[in-house]
Amino acid sequence: MNVTDEELIEELSNRFAQSRKAFSDLSVVNDKLLEMNERLKLSESLKSNFLSNIRNEINNPLNAIMGLAGQLAIVGAENEEISSLSSLIGAEANHLDFQLRNIFMAAELEAGVVSPRCVKVHIASAMRGLVDSFLHTAAKKNVSLDLVTSTIEDAHIAALDFEKFQIIVSNLLSNAIEYSLDNGAVEISYAVGKDGCLQISIQDHGVGIAIEDQQRVFDRFVQLETGTTRSHLGHGLGLSITKALVDLMQGNICLVSSPGEGTRLTVTLPPCSILDDEDSFSESGNLFLFDDMSEA
Repeated sequence: MNVTDEELIEELSNRFAQSRKAFSDLSVVNDKLLEMNERLKLSESLKSNFLSNIRNEINNPLNAIMGLAGQLAIVGAENEEISSLSSLIGAEANHLDFQLRNIFMAAELEAGVVSPRCVKVHIASAMRGLVDSFLHTAAKKNVSLDLVTSTIEDAHIAALDFEKFQIIVSNLLSNAIEYSLDNGAVEISYAVGKDGCLQISIQDHGVGIAIEDQQRVFDRFVQLETGTTRSHLGHGLGLSITKALVDLMQGNICLVSSPGEGTRLTVTLPPCSILDDEDSFSESGNLFLFDDMSEA
């Protein structure tokens, strides 16, 4: 087939025109993608600010309620009715605080705005405070909480993200109590190794978990019991958040369980690096300036 020079030039011109149109269309699509990306960044920023603001709006009055309940307990210590009511208010406020922490943490994990913030933590005080906050919940089922440690007192300091540590331990305690049998016991142990790694182990003697279900319990919104007649409370967030936070802190979580023999969950958290501008000390939930570890 013979093609004249004019036909060849016309065909090449058509091809170039099609290429220019394709590049033009691609440029338009690229501009739209860039615009969409900026909108997504703005959306994520607004979401992050919203989560931060709503946390403050809820946490501030909730902390005030817990503080007032504590003061009421002191003032009314000699009045059995006032003492009982203040204890109940404090316990329910603590429970609400625990649930809200989980919900906000789940939202922040989903939004991708969670990052570790490392401080020095006095583990003995922190663990005792966390266990004490669940005494009222455990008392409802006559479950005893036994806290033991294999760590010498001098090694009770660990470098970790205190807020996430609190959520991890709280979820493990809540789960152990919820799935314990009435009049049962939960054993909590912890140790800080020479390498600075913190290991926490919580053992209940409740219903246990079948082997085929042991990985599913870490999935979000999964509960082994479903329906309106389920015997255990919860929203299926606790262990999934725990696993996500342990992974974020570059630790690991191990589950050992069998039906009817209870469950042991062990979390190991490596020490994290403390920045110069984050040199603070956390004890029983409060942050203080920390100048010399030997004075702790």
